[in-house]
Amino acid sequence: MVLVTPRKARSGSSPQGNGFLRTTAMGCILGIMVFYLGFLIGSTSKLFTSEKEVQRRIEEGIKNQILKLKLENTPTLKDDTASRFPPSVQGIATGVARVPRTEFATTFDMGVPLDPDTPQNNEVLIFYSSEKAHPKDLYKAAEAALQTTIPTLSSREATANCEYLNVILTDFSNRKQCVALFGQYEAFHIQKFMRLPEDGGKLDASAPLRLVNRGAQASGRKSTKPPSKEDTIKYWEILRQYLGSLDSVLAQLKPIAEKVAVNNSIVVLVCNLGQSELLLNFICSARSKGISLNGVLVFATDEETRDLAIANGVAAFYDETNFGSMPKEAAGRYADSTFTSMMLAKVYCVQMISMLGYDILFQDVDIVWHQNPLDFFHDTNNPNYGFDAYFQDDGNHGLFYAPYSANTGFYYIRNNDKTVHFFNSFLMSGDLIFATHSHQVPLVALLTEHASMYGLRVKIFARTENEFPGGHAFHRRKELMKDIIAGIEKPYIFHMSWTHSKENKIKFFQQLGEWYVQDQCVQQPVAAIAGADADQVLRGDMTLLDTCCVREPVVVCHYRDKPSKIPCKEFPPIDNGKPSFW
Repeated sequence: MVLVTPRKARSGSSPQGNGFLRTTAMGCILGIMVFYLGFLIGSTSKLFTSEKEVQRRIEEGIKNQILKLKLENTPTLKDDTASRFPPSVQGIATGVARVPRTEFATTFDMGVPLDPDTPQNNEVLIFYSSEKAHPKDLYKAAEAALQTTIPTLSSREATANCEYLNVILTDFSNRKQCVALFGQYEAFHIQKFMRLPEDGGKLDASAPLRLVNRGAQASGRKSTKPPSKEDTIKYWEILRQYLGSLDSVLAQLKPIAEKVAVNNSIVVLVCNLGQSELLLNFICSARSKGISLNGVLVFATDEETRDLAIANGVAAFYDETNFGSMPKEAAGRYADSTFTSMMLAKVYCVQMISMLGYDILFQDVDIVWHQNPLDFFHDTNNPNYGFDAYFQDDGNHGLFYAPYSANTGFYYIRNNDKTVHFFNSFLMSGDLIFATHSHQVPLVALLTEHASMYGLRVKIFARTENEFPGGHAFHRRKELMKDIIAGIEKPYIFHMSWTHSKENKIKFFQQLGEWYVQDQCVQQPVAAIAGADADQVLRGDMTLLDTCCVREPVVVCHYRDKPSKIPCKEFPPIDNGKPSFW
């Protein structure tokens, strides 16, 4: 890129005055040129070209003359008094431009769940570290470099000469934040400083800025702590057993996976007897809607759940070596000991399927399908087809889930070297699951690192989108829930996340008209359900689908303030003081 250098003003004269005279004179000349140009071309246009082409040539001529005038009256980057950035920082910043925020995110999809634009956050600032990276439009390039209005460009225009583009995602809540660009040996992590006292406590304006972990909060709380030695030793014992049995377990799993896979994809669920009614509801709901479950494989953590899944028409696998000691009861709440144990099962099953070479759709059992989600991920015309990993947005955008807020209860992974290594790394992070009582925190941390180090392409379906809604939509997006109930919106799935307990999940499904399980099958093994026919069921001679599933669900009201298929105005709210959903 070349910037035209203006002539120096003569001693004692005013640069502004000279610029005005030059502009006036050139304007007159330009007017005369355009007049004769139009006359000349107009008189010969019938002979040589179309009227549209004539007009184009005239406009191009005017544009070029105006650009020349602007550049003649614009100082250059070498004029220190006019440059936006002084020479001392021009190793990292020689110009700046603005780009519409949503358009930038669409052009350069980083996979993060995009927050809506606001009046104070609807543009992106692009800093140029070299004149050679400035926009191709010479006048826009001059605007970017000089003390004038920061130019607004499209993403393509602003980055046309950029050979590298580093994107920093930063808070926009108007907190008292400073962002420093530091020319140095390149780094790919942000160094975060806060005014937090060394001995603990909340943000203190009188304390010096000090380096903190990325999850440090104004309250002084750290969102993530390293595992203790006890956590690590405990997990090493479990891991030793798992790795020692892996070859034999994969040999047992392989023929089942080969039979189940659809277009090299397997839908993976993990369940114990305590959660089995949610598994049955998923199966019965799909059956009622005519959706095939041929690609589904249930990893049962007890024999009773394995038998129950098979008796209701889906494939199941039970690994006694690694699952035999896991609890059969349902978790009482998020992050309790049963919940944490089941998290390990969720790590094992996807690592196994990944090692066998299959794409994975992992989902929790508290999900119902409205359409088969495999159709979405298998569609090569889908504009999002090129990502390696897809996750539902958890909805909780706290620091501990930044920047992805990936929900680990619904995700799709394409099998390749990057994702196989990702799951192997995840397997090695079990002590962090013990430390955080969740596998969501370590998974998001690994996503961030693997995206940076290996180029793992991650896509999060934002909580504001409608294809894969969950608990955030249930509790926060009233109009979407009404559209789903009315059949106006037909998402692929609905995930009853963000819900305190299994009991509430069931009540919420019942209100939505999405509960399809007969009472006699709730948390019951095959023997108790089938009675005298149990042997036939276990041999595969008959199923329990007609016994356990209702064709049409019965809507049951529980709470007036939560989404429901019918008005539940006479019932109490679950959240004090909240009005009726209808």
